[in-house]
Amino acid sequence: MSLSQFHDTIAAIATPEGRSALAIVRISGPDAIAIMSRIVSEPEAVWSARSASAVYTEIADVDDVVVHIHRAPRSFTGEDLCEITPHGSPVIARQILDLLVVNGACQAEPGEFSRRAFFNGKIGIEEAELISIKADAQSEHELRGAELAVHEKFERLRSAYDSLISLIALVDAEIDFGESDHIEIKDFAERLESVTSSLEQLIRDSANRRSNAGFFTVALVGPPNVGKSSVFNALLNFERSIVSEVPGTTRDYVEAFIDVDGFRVKLIDTAGTRVTSESLEERGIQLGRIAARHADISLRLTEPIDRFPTLQNGSVLLHNKIDLDHWTEGLRLSARTGEGLELLHAWLTGELRERSSELSLVALSDSEKSRLEGIKERLQAVNLDTEPVILAEELRLACSGLAEMLGMNLSYDSLNHIFSKMCIGK
Repeated sequence: MSLSQFHDTIAAIATPEGRSALAIVRISGPDAIAIMSRIVSEPEAVWSARSASAVYTEIADVDDVVVHIHRAPRSFTGEDLCEITPHGSPVIARQILDLLVVNGACQAEPGEFSRRAFFNGKIGIEEAELISIKADAQSEHELRGAELAVHEKFERLRSAYDSLISLIALVDAEIDFGESDHIEIKDFAERLESVTSSLEQLIRDSANRRSNAGFFTVALVGPPNVGKSSVFNALLNFERSIVSEVPGTTRDYVEAFIDVDGFRVKLIDTAGTRVTSESLEERGIQLGRIAARHADISLRLTEPIDRFPTLQNGSVLLHNKIDLDHWTEGLRLSARTGEGLELLHAWLTGELRERSSELSLVALSDSEKSRLEGIKERLQAVNLDTEPVILAEELRLACSGLAEMLGMNLSYDSLNHIFSKMCIGK
């Protein structure tokens, strides 16, 4: 699709709602500069601005703004593109967007700016996925891991595609110049098996990814009054969970996210495990057990009256209240005084780094896995005994499927799946 096929001009707020110093409103398309000129106090300055320049002006009755002008094709979308930077109030950003729409722009769909950049050859499909990841990442390690996952996926897909192209060329040469009615290619079966195996491994690696990719889960478990909520609050560095000497204060599990040396961690304070006749508390205990069972790390707390130095049920023992008995074994701290908290952070960091290094660096959606399964099955069904013309066609169909996943001949539905996951304004 060429630039001329985008006849409308789109606009959207590119920054999330909420208080900030500045906001960004984008407008892209054939009439972007004309529409921009209609709403500013100095239209001539916008009209005459060179590409990649900025104009300080005013939008009447709204705000004073800086307008960055990028002329086609030297812009992110490949079209005329203006980025308006007002003050950060979402009310101001919405007023500017409304003015752009009133003057001829259309409200952009999710990912529509990136869609235009892709069609106009400004970014590839790998870059498009990376844009979405960078917008959604919640931690440094999530960002780095997700970027590696995307790169790994496309590297493996490109390798399989190149191998199939090479095999197709050999088959075509045999059809055109071969001296028999059968394909005779040295190591054909081994080379085809290598491609099939690589696709199978790609699917398998993706299936082995953690279900809660993007963060780790750490659960605090143990009997009532062992100090789970105190440790929870100490790790958060503020009071999020109620602390009381009355047993059973936490009746449901409480969750909060923390950053541990760049890792995003969901911390869970579970209800104290004990025998109770109260149905509400019993339900909270059951939910806590389920959460702990699915956690990446389960920390079982002990206190002076109930110390035991060995692991139980795969949990890691965390000895709390060491200010009362000066316990010296294993992982220990005092949530009240803060002693041992720094060591707990260091231990968690080491555990998360080790677990992170064991994760698969492959990211496939359900539709991508289904498509790869189909390509793999197609390749497994062919061999040198297959009619040469049919063999070549089957290889081409498999190669075409990989080409689509690499962004070479994407269908409309595939593009919608990719770009619809992005934010409006991206």
